[in-house]
Amino acid sequence: MSDHRSRKTFRRTALLTAGLAGLATSAAAFADSPGSLRDLLERRGTLIEQQAKTRSETEKLEARVTAESRSGVRRLRIRDFQYLSDSGRDFGGYNLGAGSWDTEVAVLASAIADEFAIQAAAQKLPVDHIAVEFTSYPDDPATEKARKVAYPRNLTYVAYIDSPATDAQLATLRQAVEKTSPVLNLISGGYPIPHGEIILKPSPATRDADLPPGLRDFLVEKRGAILRRDKRAATNPPRAYALRAVSTVEPATGIRTTRTGEGNFQIVHDSRKEFGGYGLAPTVEEHQIGVLGTCLTHIFEIQAATKQVVLDSLEVHVEGKLTPRIGSGATQPPRYQDIKYTVHIETPATAAEIDGLRQAVEATCPVYNLLKDGQAVKGSLVRGRYAEKAKPAT
Repeated sequence: MSDHRSRKTFRRTALLTAGLAGLATSAAAFADSPGSLRDLLERRGTLIEQQAKTRSETEKLEARVTAESRSGVRRLRIRDFQYLSDSGRDFGGYNLGAGSWDTEVAVLASAIADEFAIQAAAQKLPVDHIAVEFTSYPDDPATEKARKVAYPRNLTYVAYIDSPATDAQLATLRQAVEKTSPVLNLISGGYPIPHGEIILKPSPATRDADLPPGLRDFLVEKRGAILRRDKRAATNPPRAYALRAVSTVEPATGIRTTRTGEGNFQIVHDSRKEFGGYGLAPTVEEHQIGVLGTCLTHIFEIQAATKQVVLDSLEVHVEGKLTPRIGSGATQPPRYQDIKYTVHIETPATAAEIDGLRQAVEATCPVYNLLKDGQAVKGSLVRGRYAEKAKPAT
């Protein structure tokens, strides 16, 4: 075997060994963790109390979304983690991940479930199970026609709590959750997101024939899908359907596993280590920033396809800040600040054409307008464990 192949084999072996060692360490950490949710909340309550007394810096949140070449799939990167967001085949996608609407209800379900765990820990309530079912129901058709922008509406959650606490204590718990959750308050309060900054890189009007198909080729296929969808809608208007996500707090770790969408996609969130998590997935506050990015990216694709604006690369950067959680319980709740986005585009189009594209995106992007407008969220609490129910008809 040559020295080059030997070194390559050694690197692969070292990487595999390091990966297995990391998994073994994580598994050992989980094995040492008590298995009950009560134990987890007790430990987490101590850490949250310590952080609330000492933490003063604002956390920077960042997400980056890339429209992936010929497939057009939206690849979301948050720190070292990645999610895929995609459309179904009937809309030019490959159904490789949850769409932005399904992801948004998943983020809300997970955010509320996490806040129930945080507030139960802060109030020292014994809790044995936390799950949240989040739904968005379509408007009445007459009301829907009056809407200027389509986005998830009629937002509702049901929290399933298994606990020996009194009804009064659980009512106080829910009030604290709704007062404190930064994601829930971002949605219900609305946020004035500024116009996005566009950074352009020119590309040739005629693409090199030797290059493989890219984003401009995907947009041609996307345009065809849009035209076919519009033709179907003219004779057979699509029936609105409910969005649904269910998030469960895992008892040994506090990680939230959430199922969403007709594809039953799984989304995982974790807390940072200083708040009793393991750092194995993005925080739900980061993912809220991320889903804004995936939605903006998709609508840029849709508008470019519709207007026949050629794009060779498209990447959306979203950032924001989260103020610290100070004081026990909800003394000073964390809140979002300075949310903004930047779009990096490679195109032969003019700056004026791309500015028109941006204006069309901001006028129609569902999550951008949902956050900008704000919408009430209705909640309720049910004693007992969540039992899986039949999915709503679509």
